[in-house]
Amino acid sequence: MASIRLLRWDLLAVVPGALIGLAAVALVLAPQSGPLGLMLIFEPHLFIGVLVILTPVAAVARARRLGIVLLAVLIAGGGLFGSEWVSAPWSAASRHDIAVMTWNLQYGTRTPSETAAALEGVTADVVALQELEPDNASAIEADAAITARYPYRAMAPRAGAWGVAVLSRYPIRDVEKAYPPAVVEMIVDTPRGTVRVIDAHPNHAEIGTVTPLLLPMIYDPANRNAEISIIRGRIDAALAAGERLLVLGDYNTAPSEPEYRVLTAGLRDTHVEVGEGPGWTWRPSRIDFLPMGFLRIDLQLTAGRILPASTAIDCSVSGDHCRLLGDYEID
Repeated sequence: MASIRLLRWDLLAVVPGALIGLAAVALVLAPQSGPLGLMLIFEPHLFIGVLVILTPVAAVARARRLGIVLLAVLIAGGGLFGSEWVSAPWSAASRHDIAVMTWNLQYGTRTPSETAAALEGVTADVVALQELEPDNASAIEADAAITARYPYRAMAPRAGAWGVAVLSRYPIRDVEKAYPPAVVEMIVDTPRGTVRVIDAHPNHAEIGTVTPLLLPMIYDPANRNAEISIIRGRIDAALAAGERLLVLGDYNTAPSEPEYRVLTAGLRDTHVEVGEGPGWTWRPSRIDFLPMGFLRIDLQLTAGRILPASTAIDCSVSGDHCRLLGDYEID
């Protein structure tokens, strides 16, 4: 009887085994759309969930086969997501020459005065904003504390989710604004040299449900990918010129998706370089009281002689996006 009960527990090994199989298929096919494309967004969560739920079962039931497959899940997950969670301690730059903050304001959730008040305590040298509406932009421009700290501003507000802006302590020039996608690009003249800054917010992928189950099975990132391609053209121009480059914003692509690799090719991802933990910044609005996010779609990327020194996430403010902070050495 004991061996039969053990066999029943070992049958659960099919769950982690299937997860490894799906991950292998996704790695080879790199699906962009459909159920597999949607699965890739939450692939790290699936690995975590399987390990958290089934590891105690394997330990208590002494299910050896299940334990072996779970070990394989741990190894595969480490290979797939290890650099997302743990950074080499020697990879961080030694100086903190410039502090940067990226924040999606979540349009329609705050009054203009509340938006301005939420920015008054910010101390970063450069602040990149997304989902900036015109009335909130006006409140920022009228706020004496904000304008005193950030006398240089490139504002491109727009109704809905497509307004962007950069606030800077340092002079800015050669400002370019574009839509779609929502982009503001400029040169920032820091005390240690010029840095090209791109703040962008491409559209999210289309997600639909299948009735009557109402499960999210339709996933089409074609429009998002097209907008990222336009942003990528700006990045490639800066790379070709050999400039110091800082790419900021909400890019609506998770690191487990193929489009993330398109976006970040030739760039350093600050979280991958110097971050610890998952680096999740987005959370559903209904649970924005939680001190954490669930997806990493807000990014700070660099190229040239601007090197990541540290990064942190501030989830203390309300809204579906946490604030992403980064410190950099300008060489």
